[in-house]
Amino acid sequence: MGRDSTALVESYHLRPEVALARFKKLPVLSDFPVSAVPRSPRPNDSELYNAIRNRVRNELFGGKEHGAHRQGGNWALACILGYAAAAYAFYAAAPGLLSGALLGLGGAWIGLTVQHCANHGAMTNSALANNLLGMTDDLIGGSSLMWRYHHQVSHHIHCNDTAFDEDVFSAFPLLRFDARLPRHWYHRFQHVYMWALFPLMQVAFQVGDVKALLQRETAGTKLRGASAGELATVALGKLVHFSLLLGPALWAGAAAALAGTAAFICTQGIVLAATFAVSHNVPEAKVPEETDGAAAERDWGRQQVLTSADWGGVVGNFFTGGLNLQVEHHLFPAICFVHYPAIAKIVADECAKRDVPYFIYPSLPSILARFVKFMAHTGAEEQRPMRGRVDFERVLDAPSVMGARAAPMPGQQGCPLKLLA
Repeated sequence: MGRDSTALVESYHLRPEVALARFKKLPVLSDFPVSAVPRSPRPNDSELYNAIRNRVRNELFGGKEHGAHRQGGNWALACILGYAAAAYAFYAAAPGLLSGALLGLGGAWIGLTVQHCANHGAMTNSALANNLLGMTDDLIGGSSLMWRYHHQVSHHIHCNDTAFDEDVFSAFPLLRFDARLPRHWYHRFQHVYMWALFPLMQVAFQVGDVKALLQRETAGTKLRGASAGELATVALGKLVHFSLLLGPALWAGAAAALAGTAAFICTQGIVLAATFAVSHNVPEAKVPEETDGAAAERDWGRQQVLTSADWGGVVGNFFTGGLNLQVEHHLFPAICFVHYPAIAKIVADECAKRDVPYFIYPSLPSILARFVKFMAHTGAEEQRPMRGRVDFERVLDAPSVMGARAAPMPGQQGCPLKLLA
């Protein structure tokens, strides 16, 4: 993949010794240029993260059965899938704008909760059940395989890093989520026209998934390790998705099915964009130069706290699968989202002890308003320098071995970075 994924493995285990045991079982590739792959900040090296993790393990799951942190979401799963099934039954019987919009809400709810939690391995203790539930992403128009690569390998390890977080630059040049990206004249209006783009977000996902499948590479990482069967799920998922949306045309007519499909796409796009884009795109979550490179000196735990913002509480947690509590999700992606409200109290306490800023908004409207102001300001702001940024040129030596060499951006020599409280 061309990335140091140690942080990904460490953040998925409440007990650090479990991650270390897994590392020892990995094969050693004597001819692989490990030193050429930039070392990422790691959770086990973070004093803040270890303090929070120890409390979460002892106070919330101490004495409970193994895997308790992945349990508790069955009631939410039943509600979400039950609504989605009812919405599709209505859509299949009477495809149109109303039923398509209601189905779009169901698709967004699945995307925010079921597939997201399952693809992180956090919906159940069963790997098979998580994989199957994760493939609901394919049913709603995404790709569970592509999602896992760009979201876990790119976004979760390097949150809000302009060099490595795909979520920062995947919408560019249409949208500018960071002032360190180049500015075009139309960006000063992005806070207005973005609402016309959000309904088409799924179309962009569709094009991106197909392009990544053909190129075997997403914007953030190579698709190393993906089996032929996993790659096949991308195409099969698209086929099933559009069959479900357009199938009712056989008995209700093409016009009704097309109207319903358009309503589904637009509704799902707006809901998804309005809920998951806000947590990383407010001024508080944009640490200036400190996140511009793959500096191993960064504290992983602080990076996750400082580059995210929470909003709402238990109700928002239920409807967004914990994405409203983005700080807690980034710290513990493999814990079922139903536990995030309890974890948030521990995170807030430990951050307060260390004077680490911890941002939370009372509701979705409040952070959404802040998001709109941020997009307006970022669209008008002059480009800031990308200090310490490093680009990586991936070189394929053989089908199973990939080398990587690092080269600083011209005129921008790499420099040690330190995340400030």
